[in-house]
Amino acid sequence: MQIPPRSTPPRSIYGGSLVPVLIVLAALVLSTAIFFLFTKKKIQAQKDAVAEETGSKAAPAKTAAETAKAAASAVPATPPPMVKPPEPPKPAPPAFAFARPLDLGRQLVRSLTTGDFATAGKLAAASDADQSASAAKLFEKLAAMGYKPAAEDQVEMLGLVENRTRIALPFVMPGSQETVRIQLDLERDDQMGWKVAKATLPKAMSSAIAAMPASTSAAPVATPPGTPAPPSVAAAPMKQLFTVDDGTDALAFASDFVRHLLKHDFTAARAFVDDNKVPVERLVGLCIVFEEGQYALNPSKPLIITIANPEVSWVIAQVQSESLQTNTEFGVELKRADIAQPWKIVGLNLSDILGSFAKSASKLGVPYTPIVKNPKGGESLALYFEYDRAELHPRALKQLEVIAALMKADPSKKLRIAGHTDEKGEDDYNIRLSRGRAEAVKKQLAFLGVPAAQVETTGLGKAQPLSPNKKSDGTDDPEGRSHNRRAEIYLDF
Repeated sequence: MQIPPRSTPPRSIYGGSLVPVLIVLAALVLSTAIFFLFTKKKIQAQKDAVAEETGSKAAPAKTAAETAKAAASAVPATPPPMVKPPEPPKPAPPAFAFARPLDLGRQLVRSLTTGDFATAGKLAAASDADQSASAAKLFEKLAAMGYKPAAEDQVEMLGLVENRTRIALPFVMPGSQETVRIQLDLERDDQMGWKVAKATLPKAMSSAIAAMPASTSAAPVATPPGTPAPPSVAAAPMKQLFTVDDGTDALAFASDFVRHLLKHDFTAARAFVDDNKVPVERLVGLCIVFEEGQYALNPSKPLIITIANPEVSWVIAQVQSESLQTNTEFGVELKRADIAQPWKIVGLNLSDILGSFAKSASKLGVPYTPIVKNPKGGESLALYFEYDRAELHPRALKQLEVIAALMKADPSKKLRIAGHTDEKGEDDYNIRLSRGRAEAVKKQLAFLGVPAAQVETTGLGKAQPLSPNKKSDGTDDPEGRSHNRRAEIYLDF
């Protein structure tokens, strides 16, 4: 039996299978509408809020004319901060390199001798290059005033003060052969050797400093265009490199004093001394030692300040003698009432130099200690004689030349001469011998131009020995007796 086919309802072209498609399309349309109506507006609002907070929200576009007008009328509430310009680089220090202080001084003298004031200024102001031009002007002014540098081998070391080394440049004064000195305090620099930290001119050169252009350390400050200029500030003056000697420097004072002694200029040296503190015999004796021993300052270690207070200073002078082949020293004590007063020499410690000199002189067989302590107190000058002789020793002649020069300078000066002997011989003989020794001194002074009225003599024989004539065991002491064969000179200055 044939089964008939199952019948199905007929489909419409727009029926059944299109319904799901239509539903999907409707959902897409609805979601798009919701996005544009709600979500997009919310996102835009959030962006606008963020832009407002950060200041980055774009402003409405303006025309060029509006922009220019707004810029012209805009006035800032506060001026922009002033930008400090970078400081100009400091000039590099001159490429000098001096291994020794005297090398710098000699090079400076060479530059001045040839008229190269620019180089001289750079040498003097190597520690402060901003002052090199002023230093050059000063040296040029000194040349115009007639000052000429002495030979470079006359540049000398003066001494040590604190951490500096002082040298002196000699200049010949206009119209004379007298010299004055510019003193330079030098300090060591790791990169450029020795350099000038301070220069001191004598008072005779003070007008040259007055002619120097003023120097300041401030430089003009640049400001950006359109900003107000900063208030004017007075430029700070530079530390002065050059000063004038006012007589208050202890090392300079002691240096001048010793320099006069080395020249055997007693009169000039005495002006530095307090007569109430330093016996005149001590000063004359030092002149005699320098004259006879031909002493000069030790070039490498001349003067050293050991105590440097405002009112008290101690200076050690180190000297040497080629003829005696010895190096020795003596002390100089300086005092002043206050810092406004000049220094005075109030003490001379001569024990080292006198001991060294006496030791060298003893090789010739005659003691030579020109200053001795008198048995009755005080000090006197001593001249020594050979045994049983009244003739003057050549060393005594040198001493009397110095003394005669002092006596002739002032006829009011007087001196007393006392002759002495050792204990050998009878008393009467020793009295006559001691008088003969005193008269020999007076005769030589008269030969040197000292009027007889200025000299008194006496003979004391063996009555006032300086040293024992015998040793502690009672035996003869030839060395002690040699100290007693003398004539002592007492100066009434």
